[in-house]
Amino acid sequence: MNNCRLCNGEINEIYAGQIRAGSFGKKTDESYNVLQCKNCEAAWLDPFPTIDYQNSDYRMDYTGSADSEDYIAIFDHEQTPRINRIGIEKFRDKVVADLGCGGGSFLDAIKGVAKKTIAIEPYTGYHESLKRRGHHVYSYTKSIEEEKVDIVISFGVIEHTDDPVTYLKDAFSILKKGGKIYLETDNLNDFLMKADIKEFKEFFYRTAHNWYFNNNSLTELFNNVGFNNLKPGFRHGYDLSNTLCWLRDRKPTGLNKIDYISNVCDKVWRDFLEQNEFAELLHFSATK
Repeated sequence: MNNCRLCNGEINEIYAGQIRAGSFGKKTDESYNVLQCKNCEAAWLDPFPTIDYQNSDYRMDYTGSADSEDYIAIFDHEQTPRINRIGIEKFRDKVVADLGCGGGSFLDAIKGVAKKTIAIEPYTGYHESLKRRGHHVYSYTKSIEEEKVDIVISFGVIEHTDDPVTYLKDAFSILKKGGKIYLETDNLNDFLMKADIKEFKEFFYRTAHNWYFNNNSLTELFNNVGFNNLKPGFRHGYDLSNTLCWLRDRKPTGLNKIDYISNVCDKVWRDFLEQNEFAELLHFSATK
């Protein structure tokens, strides 16, 4: 492809090489290119992967299990900082739809506050558990045949889609007038990407992520779909030791691996990254 998939602008290559093909340590045999538009700044994999998210193979490759209980054990801890960032009060008596909810950790966390929780998840292996926990379950957004929703949640999903414009339009279509969307996705301008570490790029780019966004490209996407009151933002969950260990060891090490770094130092580090657009995640909200 010689032009941008989204805006038809000119493109250039920003990466060429192996990428992650599942959990850490699994890499592709073949080389991939990452192409970026000079105009809208969106980036994507070339060749463009095709993944069947209805199949359990994807879950096995990336989390080591296709079981809903294992999903909950892995991802429950990620929900507290998300709720703290948004505010639990935003969900009081609201109809909330989580697009690509996986095993439903976020919906479980707000179920006692929200009026109704709608789980949209293509992998049917999670459906029985989601229904048992009281969520209204659908495979795709277009399957919803009930009232419009107050809030759409999209955490770590838009990068997986074939067409992010259609994905956002579908989210827009199920929202009430004045309804809100909260969306997170990986930040192409992550500090460690700026550090130009080969091993981090092989880890960051992955076969499950078709698309890569920065502040500018995601802002343009939201505006083109027709959302209002757009509030771009950033969120960083890792500590300073994670960054230093990447620089030293060239591999992911998790949290708190350098025990003499204080909580105050970690907060300053996170604040610096979020304020200067170098955080790991883009955290956007907008209104229909």
